[in-house]
Amino acid sequence: MNRRIASLMVASIVLAGCMGVPSTPVIAPPPLTELTLKNAMYHSPDWGDFQLVEGVYLRPPLAPGESAEIYKTEFRDPAVFGDLNADGIDDAIVFLSTQNGGTGHFVELAAVLNRDGRAENVSTVSLGDRVGIEAARIEAGVIILDMRVHGPNDPMCCASQLEIWRFRLEGGALVRQT
Repeated sequence: MNRRIASLMVASIVLAGCMGVPSTPVIAPPPLTELTLKNAMYHSPDWGDFQLVEGVYLRPPLAPGESAEIYKTEFRDPAVFGDLNADGIDDAIVFLSTQNGGTGHFVELAAVLNRDGRAENVSTVSLGDRVGIEAARIEAGVIILDMRVHGPNDPMCCASQLEIWRFRLEGGALVRQT
């Protein structure tokens, strides 16, 4: 009888070893939200590093008497979510509209990675003055933008030429695909 119990114990140990040690579940970070993105830090060629507050950044006027409204960057709804860096976690692209003292409304594309639930703007590129974003999506890490850009005879106010632009995050920078 002792031999039988010993055999059962050995068999149990061997069987347990074959089943492996239960792995620790991977906990995904909290998803990025538009609220998070509207209050994140960004980098722009115009301003350098800046903080959006409720979707707006107002740069201090450059001269006395100037309105703060002429130097601002605004978050443009909606953000688009998808995996940009192939880590299985949804990141985001954000569109920012910047006025820097003139009549232009410069649109920028910002790639934002989800770093443990924090928004990290890793790259920002200019899309142009007063371009229109008709649709945007992320497919297999590629950002696809259906845009209205200026045709050869368009006035600055009214971009009319439809184009599809593609970008990919490569080495931490947004790179336009041909």
